[in-house]
Amino acid sequence: MVKTADSTRWTWIALMLVLLIPMLAAATAGQTPDGAAQPQTITLWSTIRAGGLIGYLIILMSLVSVALIVEHFLTIRRMRFLPEDLERALEQHLAAQRYDEAQRLADEHESFLGRVAASGLKQVGGMFGFFDMQNAMQETGEREIARMYRKLDYLSFIAAAAPMLGLLGTVTGMIRSFNQIAVTEGAAKPSQLAGGISEALVTTCMGLVVAIPTMFFVSLFRNRIDEYVAEAEGVLERLMARFRQNPTQ
Repeated sequence: MVKTADSTRWTWIALMLVLLIPMLAAATAGQTPDGAAQPQTITLWSTIRAGGLIGYLIILMSLVSVALIVEHFLTIRRMRFLPEDLERALEQHLAAQRYDEAQRLADEHESFLGRVAASGLKQVGGMFGFFDMQNAMQETGEREIARMYRKLDYLSFIAAAAPMLGLLGTVTGMIRSFNQIAVTEGAAKPSQLAGGISEALVTTCMGLVVAIPTMFFVSLFRNRIDEYVAEAEGVLERLMARFRQNPTQ
């Protein structure tokens, strides 16, 4: 329990750091390389505005990303995969050969352990006994794992699409700048080129700021799923070992 609490605390700290990254990036954008303040103050809002429409789209993606990350922190937890109370109750029912009660209890739990155990217990007393149980649990387990991985597809899409949008902003920003050069016949002032160049650089930065943390959390959640599934498989193998000893039970 202490290990789980520490892990949860550090993941929330990491999430808060992700939320602070755009503000830190905007703050550093208002300084010259030697750390001296520029004459014109650059605020977070002015930096966001410099990104144009594409910048707003990237911000929208970042909000969706944060919402999904919070949701995954709440749902991809050990207790949602391997409830300790369910594990103890199943152990007691199976030890007493109360298979119907064990199946009913597993059906009532919306967890990985509950769904997989219920599918196996439904095969108790079948023609092929343990072999039917094993096949049923394997099919259910694969289906549940695929369902959990599909939840991460949205985050994976954001991680891939955000830098692409940033690149699109780079292209449109440079097009704007070159159009200014063409309109002024090469006599464009730096202030006339600044808008397009700002859009190009800001959108690129914003896309990376969104994509990099999102990729980190996708990897984190995948590792969590693999870890919890491996734990649940070990528990299921231990619980169902009694049926292996008597395959036709």
